[in-house]
Order: sequence, then C-alpha cells, then structure tokens
Amino acid sequence: MTALDRRSRVGLHTGAVLCCTALLATAVFMPRARAQSFAATATPIDTPTAAGSSAYALAAGADGKAYLVWIENAADKSHVLRFSRLDGHTWSAPRDIARASNWFVNWADHPSLTALADGTLIAHWLVNTGRKQGAYGYGIHVARSSDQGATWTKTFEDGMRNVTDYAGFLTFAPAGTGADAIYLTPVAPDEANLTNEHAGHDEGAHIKTLAAVSFGADGTVSGQQVVDPDVCSCCMTDIAHTSLGPIAVYRDHLPGEIRDISIVRRVDGRWTAPQQVARDGWQIPGCPTNGPAVAARDRQVSVAWFTAANDTPRLKLARSSDAGATFTAPIVIDDGNPVGWPDVTVLENGDTLVSWLERRGEGIGEVLVRRIAAGRTTPGRPIVVAQSVSGRATGVPHMVRVGDEVIVAWRKDRVMTAAVPVGAIE
Repeated sequence: MTALDRRSRVGLHTGAVLCCTALLATAVFMPRARAQSFAATATPIDTPTAAGSSAYALAAGADGKAYLVWIENAADKSHVLRFSRLDGHTWSAPRDIARASNWFVNWADHPSLTALADGTLIAHWLVNTGRKQGAYGYGIHVARSSDQGATWTKTFEDGMRNVTDYAGFLTFAPAGTGADAIYLTPVAPDEANLTNEHAGHDEGAHIKTLAAVSFGADGTVSGQQVVDPDVCSCCMTDIAHTSLGPIAVYRDHLPGEIRDISIVRRVDGRWTAPQQVARDGWQIPGCPTNGPAVAARDRQVSVAWFTAANDTPRLKLARSSDAGATFTAPIVIDDGNPVGWPDVTVLENGDTLVSWLERRGEGIGEVLVRRIAAGRTTPGRPIVVAQSVSGRATGVPHMVRVGDEVIVAWRKDRVMTAAVPVGAIE
C-alpha cells in the first residue's frame, strides 16, 4: 500500500474548493459584537504601487533589508511584476522583474521574492501553460538576478505540463549562500486529460503534494523532492530556518477530510515524515485557502494558523524550543472574529509577534498585530495597523521584522505598507 493509499484521496476539483471556501466564509465569518480595539501606532509608508496593484508579498532578505513584490496591470492589458527595497521608511524606485500577458494572477497564490546575503535576488511568479482548460492550467517560474534586479534569468519551473491543474503557493527562505523553497504541485501533470472527455472533473486529479527545492546563489537547483504526498490543495505554505536546518509548515489533508497544520523538518540533510503541529480536527470537504505562518530564531519556532474546527473561527499559536520537533499546546490569539491569513516573527528574547486579518463588521476588516511573550499564554493587546475589507480584496497581509520595527503590507485599492515599532507592541 502506498503513502497515497494510506491517506484520504478525496481530492476536490479546485473550482469546487473555491465554492466551498465561499460557503465557509458565509457560514463561519458572521459578524460579532465589535471587540475592543486600541489606538494605532503604525506609521504609513508611501508605497510606489499603482492603483489596482495586487498579488503582493513582503520578505526580509538575508541582507537585512525588506523587499516588496507585487503585480500591476499594464496599459496593453499585460501584467508587470515589480519589486522595491525599503531603506528606512523609503521604498526604492520600483524595478520590473518580468512582463507578460499569459500569467495567472490571483489574490491568494501570489508571487514572492527573497534576497541572499550577497545581494542575489530570487523571485517566482505564476505562468499559464498555454494549453489550459478552465480557470487553471498554470505553473511556477523562478528567476534570479545578480545585478540588483536590472536583469533576470529563469532558473527553474514546475507545473508547465498542467492543463486543468496547477503548481503554486511557493515560499522562499534564504539560507547561507542560497535559498530553500516549498510549494504545492500535483502528483503528476494532468496533460493526459487533453483527450479525456472528463478532463477537469476527476476528483482524484487534483491531489496536491508538498515539494521542496533548494537554490544556490548561482541559480543551480538541487534537492528537489516531494516531502508530503497528499496536502490541502490551495492553502499558503511557509518555510523558515532554525539552527538545525529548514522547517516547513502547511495545511495537511488527513483521513476523514481533516485539514490541520503539519510540519516537516530537514534534519541531517533528510526531510522528516510529516508531523501535526496541533490536533484541531477541522473537518472540511474543501480547501479554506488559509495557510499557516512560521518563524524561527535558533531553536525557537512559532507557528500561527487559522482553524474553524467545531464551526468556531480561531487564530492559534504554538511554540517549540527544539527546532520544531515538539510544540506546546496551542493558545488562541485572535480578537474574537478572525478571518485569518497570519504572519509571524520571533524576537531575540523569544517573544512572538503575529499579524492577521480580523473581521469587525459586514465587509469591514482590520489588520492587527500583537505580541505573545515568551513563556506566557496570554497575548498582549492588539495594535490596529490598517483598516481594509474582510475578504479577498485585502489579499494576504504580510509582516517582516527589520531592525526595531515590523513592516506590514496589505491591500485596499492598491498595495500599501506601514511600519510599527516593535517596542510599541505590548
């Protein structure tokens, strides 16, 4: 019996997944009484993004700088992938990474960028395969730049033989002279469905695996492998480095349609078997498009995630002091009505900062950030970074630590950013 046979193989077509997500939003995220909020101490940063910009991500590079990457619509109806680097509270003039009219642009499955210690940049974005049937049929392109983003060379791709399926949800973590990444990809390309009258309707055709790949500073690719053969099909992934090696978190797909958070670790050069971070028991017959976040410092690890087990929306945090081998019991850190989409960072003293989107009323959302002190189970009071909408139009908020501040990105009518002093987060 294979690993796939041992686990639930009920893989929903992605269209059904998104429908299920919409139903979940209606059923679970009903407005509650407004929770107490506190005066914002965030400083807005003038962000060089155009109206309508979307599909964004923040990253803290190994060079100590914050980077923002996003997509804009061009006048000729093509798309442009751009990035900028933050110096103080000033974003640099944006530079183009790529431009084309055949991309897959989506609120959840966004591009990303990382910077290595020597200034090498690595970015990814999503490209339609050219033979798609339906809404998907796309894969991943990865490119690198050794001249501060002036020119880019493609170094890797996956999923470019898909027809109705896709590869995506990639995240980077810089390490040493290179970077590691994880992403979702099908068990096998579905190009055979081109001649299948049931193309795109085979429930088993959209099972996703979690794949890991490593990149050298020179663009070389090594260590590409599947580390979990059956995972939730459209939730964001995250990866971080501990003093013992990289760790990756993701929403798993377990028997009985349980979609809890799992972790894999690379120990002595080999990825471990998947292990659950916590047992929420969230049973849902589709992907909620709401993935976990992880941060690490030495052997200290923090994982934040959304769950709606027992029809109760919660944002949770679990911590580890042994590089992700074991975790403390999770604690609830939301403000009463979370939408989810967390990000997380670990401070030098072991405290954890978490950002997320909270629902405040019909269609109203707030991007919040709060501190959970090391060794404590009661979070500090939240700081309001920004007000936006409580749905997909906000995109997936991001937070990175740079010096004595955290930088937060979100979307309103365009991609926006703000800085919050670490010391102001109680």
